[in-house]
Amino acid sequence: MVTENSELDRIIHSMYILAMVNVGIWAISIIAIIFMMQASPIVKRLLPTLIGGFGVGGALIATISRLM
Repeated sequence: MVTENSELDRIIHSMYILAMVNVGIWAISIIAIIFMMQASPIVKRLLPTLIGGFGVGGALIATISRLM
């Protein structure tokens, strides 16, 4: 019984780390697109998609942190 609980904690912790990395990647891509918009304004059409991914990642982190 103890091993099942520790295994679940390990999985939840791993998911939390992966979600944080995911949000970090979305944040880096948002910063990159801001720099790209200076050269080509048409690129700003991708911004809502990147912000949406960032928001979903944030919601995932919030959900996982409730399990911890």
